[in-house]
Amino acid sequence: MAQLDKLLAAFRVSTQYPALISARILDCSTTSLSVQSVWVQRILERQSTTRYRQTAVSDYKTYTITSPPTDISNELISAYSKSNKYFCVVREVESAKDSKQYLEVWADCCLIKTYDLSALDVHGKIYADVEFETLQWSPDETKILYIAEKKVPKSEPFFKQKPISSGDKSDVEIKNAVPGKEYEWSQDWGEQMVGKITPVLVVCDIKSDTIELLPNIPNNIHPASASWIPDGSGVVAVGYKISSRKLGLVYCTNRPSHIFSLTLNGYYNVLSSDSELSVKTPRFNPNGTKLVWLERLVGGPHHSCFKLISYNWSTKEITTVVDFVDNQTVIANNKEVPFYGLYNQAILRRSWLNDNKTLLLSTPQGGSIHTFAIDTETKDIYYLPVTKPFHESVSVVDVFNDILVCHKSSLNKPGQLFTIKINFANEMYDFNNLSIHEISPSRSLPNSDEYVVEHGYTLYDKPTTIFYGPKNGKCPLIVFPHGGPHASSLDSYMPNAAFFVQIGFAVLFVNYRGSTGLGKNYVESLLGNIGDADIKDVYNAVQSNPLWSNRELLLYGGSHGGFIVTHLSGQYPSKFKAIVALNPVTDLITMSGTSDIADWGITETGYNYSYSDVLANSKEVLMKLADCSPCKIADKVQAPTLLLLGDKDLRVPASQGLSYYHLLKEHGVTTKVLMYNDCHPLGSVSADMDSSINTALWFIKYTNEDTKESKD
Repeated sequence: MAQLDKLLAAFRVSTQYPALISARILDCSTTSLSVQSVWVQRILERQSTTRYRQTAVSDYKTYTITSPPTDISNELISAYSKSNKYFCVVREVESAKDSKQYLEVWADCCLIKTYDLSALDVHGKIYADVEFETLQWSPDETKILYIAEKKVPKSEPFFKQKPISSGDKSDVEIKNAVPGKEYEWSQDWGEQMVGKITPVLVVCDIKSDTIELLPNIPNNIHPASASWIPDGSGVVAVGYKISSRKLGLVYCTNRPSHIFSLTLNGYYNVLSSDSELSVKTPRFNPNGTKLVWLERLVGGPHHSCFKLISYNWSTKEITTVVDFVDNQTVIANNKEVPFYGLYNQAILRRSWLNDNKTLLLSTPQGGSIHTFAIDTETKDIYYLPVTKPFHESVSVVDVFNDILVCHKSSLNKPGQLFTIKINFANEMYDFNNLSIHEISPSRSLPNSDEYVVEHGYTLYDKPTTIFYGPKNGKCPLIVFPHGGPHASSLDSYMPNAAFFVQIGFAVLFVNYRGSTGLGKNYVESLLGNIGDADIKDVYNAVQSNPLWSNRELLLYGGSHGGFIVTHLSGQYPSKFKAIVALNPVTDLITMSGTSDIADWGITETGYNYSYSDVLANSKEVLMKLADCSPCKIADKVQAPTLLLLGDKDLRVPASQGLSYYHLLKEHGVTTKVLMYNDCHPLGSVSADMDSSINTALWFIKYTNEDTKESKD
């Protein structure tokens, strides 16, 4: 019991810090500024999270929180008008029977409009996810643009007892209901997008109190991430192209799409240049002369390097500002900092300096997040030296009047907000000498000075490992490959890594081949080589340092990270003491038929995706999928294996883990399954707490007695 209390206390400590959702500069001058931020924090006692808003005022030396944090847990999404005169919010209110959404408009410190969207019945639920999310005021501050689910006709059984007519609205609904359609299935956008089937663009006019759908979007185009055209005559947006099967969007930047404009009277026009592109987040500069977006080729790895594209709104000329970076290149103001390309998946709503040509972007770079200023005319890239490279991850979250609000954290230090003043003199910005000021508390983990975060260069002279753990000693090492595989391990704060270190372990992250933030070639080098190159990279990274390889070694990973750790336990069966895998990919053949990203395994094994071809006549593809699967070597596994699965996971269905469990049991391996009522990330408070503490207990149980005694 004492051990369990210790683990619970460590989990509480490592997960108690709030995580930033957004921040906005409300007002600024040469002497002061006001910043409003939104945070989310876990509450173990309620097994839930709370979302809250707070405002801080700074004189560029110190800051003051102006009022207690305000709980906004039932707010889905909110937006200020350009002048900050109006504030709108989409609120979801739960009742015993259902949940209802309301669109509220606030001004002059009071609520001036409320629209009961469920009662008005113009459309379905408003989208607030990261892929489609849109809530924006028109330039004249009279209209609100958002994206919602298309209204679905009412349905009923073939036979249903009819109530006696009362002449009210319910009679009309019953009359218009379509019989026999209530169980008709429609495909949504997959993992974490359940119920999002057909998005529509909606405009609410607060003067006329009307809510209308924008017309003339083609039926095979689904709008996302929309913004107003500068004169308010229409919108620009991403248009996802729909084919016979929707493939999951979350974590995937390779889906066919284009940038389009749409006037309020229904004129639809494609702005981007190529039909085989995938695009993200179109954004105008403040004076409306430039439109920028992120762009890459369709297909291939699920995430890779982007181009930054600029579109001249007057001449319609398209220019590549930042091209793909195959390996690395140099930047304008710091030859010591390599630039590996753009891997951010969005551009901020407000991301421009006052010159209307300089854009601020933060992007993963070799295991850290670096922030850059990009001149869209000269195409020069400038590194912002907020901290020493590869010491902390720094992300810009809002830009206004040449003031930046940024967020920084490290594995050893939870997140903090701060501001940067960009100095302008002699018609030039000085990106080397920044004025930096805190705007939220600085926090550190208990005994943080006893732990170290070290980046290592072990593969192809790239920064591909991050060690996090005690400065001294030989505690067990948890090898923790990231998922994706086209993602990256970063040195930003990670609660579960902090938890492991707090209870006496060290953690090693490896950005193996296929990881983002290290050049386009590095991402694509994994295609056709999964189950081989990624496994060797992780194993060789451990072996490269005797301070790591001579410890007791443990494996922990989720999704493709789970694929890697289950492979490692089969390929090197005597090397690892215990394994924990979260929603691991174990059988690529069945993944291709059950996952919301059916293209994933086929693409990763080096083939072009065609679902019908694979099932119909490609023995070669099926054999490669089988050869690359961890289940093929399950008979070699020796280490005790804990499987953490989500029964709502659409990305890597729980059947993957369960089939692997049965194989291990058949071969006499000690194994256990924990099944959670959750989706792919196992991110709910209850699932995260239970899985983390069970992981710790599993690792402690299967490391040697001397180690266990030193921890008690």
